[in-house]
Amino acid sequence: MAQKNKLYSLCRIFILAILLLNGANSYAINDTLQVNVLNKAQSLIDTSDKNGAILFSYIEEVKEQKELPDSTFVQLIVKDIATHFRQLSQQSNAIEVLSEATKVLEKHKSDKSLFLKLYLPLGAAFEEVGLWSTAIDYYHKALSITQELDSKGYIARIYNNIGVAYYKIDLDKSIEYILKSLEINKMLGDKKELYLNYNNLAAIHVELKLYDEALDYALMAMHMIDKNTNPDKYYFMQCNIGSLYSQAGNYNLAISYIENCIDYFNNTNNYAEQTRLSILLAEAYKKSGQTEKAKKLIDLIENTLIPRTNNAELESSVRTTLATFFEEDGQYHKAYKNLKIAQSLKDSLQKANDELKVSNLEKIYENEQKIRENTLTINELQLKKMASDRQISIGLIALLILSIILIIFIIRTRIKDNLIKTNAMLAEQEKILQDKEKELQNIKEQELKRTIDQKNRELSSYALSYTKDNEFLANLGEELKKLLLEIYPRDKEHREHIRIIITQLKQHCTSDNWQEFRYYFEQVHPSFYDRLDNISPGMTQRQKRLCAMLYIGLSTKEISSITFREVRSIESARNRLRKKLDITGEETIQEFLSRKLDTNTTHN
Repeated sequence: MAQKNKLYSLCRIFILAILLLNGANSYAINDTLQVNVLNKAQSLIDTSDKNGAILFSYIEEVKEQKELPDSTFVQLIVKDIATHFRQLSQQSNAIEVLSEATKVLEKHKSDKSLFLKLYLPLGAAFEEVGLWSTAIDYYHKALSITQELDSKGYIARIYNNIGVAYYKIDLDKSIEYILKSLEINKMLGDKKELYLNYNNLAAIHVELKLYDEALDYALMAMHMIDKNTNPDKYYFMQCNIGSLYSQAGNYNLAISYIENCIDYFNNTNNYAEQTRLSILLAEAYKKSGQTEKAKKLIDLIENTLIPRTNNAELESSVRTTLATFFEEDGQYHKAYKNLKIAQSLKDSLQKANDELKVSNLEKIYENEQKIRENTLTINELQLKKMASDRQISIGLIALLILSIILIIFIIRTRIKDNLIKTNAMLAEQEKILQDKEKELQNIKEQELKRTIDQKNRELSSYALSYTKDNEFLANLGEELKKLLLEIYPRDKEHREHIRIIITQLKQHCTSDNWQEFRYYFEQVHPSFYDRLDNISPGMTQRQKRLCAMLYIGLSTKEISSITFREVRSIESARNRLRKKLDITGEETIQEFLSRKLDTNTTHN
């Protein structure tokens, strides 16, 4: 009996020792996990930037602390590190650090309120890179926690965030969630959050073109602002209300609101707001019949305000509106100049935004791959550690065979469960990665399509410009011929001079510019003529030119003007070309070429 009790005591001591050892290892791993996340954050920080260098040094100081509570760790990650990356539009870095911090909390089994502080900025970061569905998922995770904690203020805030995220994909759901937030904030009397609710609802109703409802919400949003403590926001809302009155056709009220805002921002030297408000005021003046005021304001905008704005996106929008003003006023040169600058700025901004978005998505994709690889590595290390502990236990406690067998059985069961969970998690992550790869591919294809469309527009513009020049020269030749008939027959000197000019015009009109056209055409559509030979060998140069002009969408009349051939002749050439290409049914030559040549390119 004594031996049996002694055996039981030894078993209890052994199990207690194992538990204490695991606990000590757990604390060591927890500390290491936090340090690993902070090291990762430091590796992503650009220390050549002053703020980046300060943040890097601060993280170094935090790492030297012996114990770092999870609450302090989360505050550092969210308020300092993630905020720093998001301000620099490095959302992918913010997402990586926040995700790693979430895994640390999961390992620590930390308080749910700490997860809430991570889920909200994670959702915002995904929203900023355009991954609306992922952002909504994180907001819903945060919502479930706040509902458990019964925090009304947080619930209202998250409802509003979900509504904003739905703005890009489902306006009905966007309204639904923001109204939920509005109901709670009314009960709490939170004017700051009510302002956000009303302002968001106004924006949604503008998108739905329901201007009366949008105006009502905008007025309610303005009433939530204290003019004395927050004048910028107050006059910003007044500007929005003025714009809505203008859209609703109430130009007198629109002018009153916008002039009031301009008076305020003139005193703050905020040239961007002055420019934005001035263009709205000019539109209102023009629509209300105050043409001279509109012209003076347009002159001020173009010559004084725009050079001081230093905001490419605003300048692009303003110059587009100025181009419309000048076009309607018959000042086509100014209209063209402003439209050209606006388009250049718009293209530059679009390219920069697309590159930034693609860069963030690529980094997010790479981060997901790294997370998966790290998870596999950690699991392997855990398996090796478990196997090592098991061998040590067997060697030290040879007499406790029964206990060791029981422990091994438990360990194997846990390993199996972990492997099942790991495989399920890897499968889910693989699916997420595939979805992101498809999304990235779609973005690249859309960018390529936009580039080709732009080149086609430039090529068509070149061809049409050439057409207009030829038409002008042809008309000039006809007018000279008429003048030749009207000159007195004995005035040989002037008649001969006119004949020389007509001959020169004909020589210029018949000069061959096709090599230049072909050069620009093949910049947009490489190997077009080679692929044309593949689908229909033996075509003449004239037929190939006709194919090229039809492929970019030129009409019969435009081709006639370019080639100096009659429309009937072009139509006959098109019919011969249809027979040559063996086109049947109602399919056009352009549709046939697009189908055949695009298919040929895909196979190559």
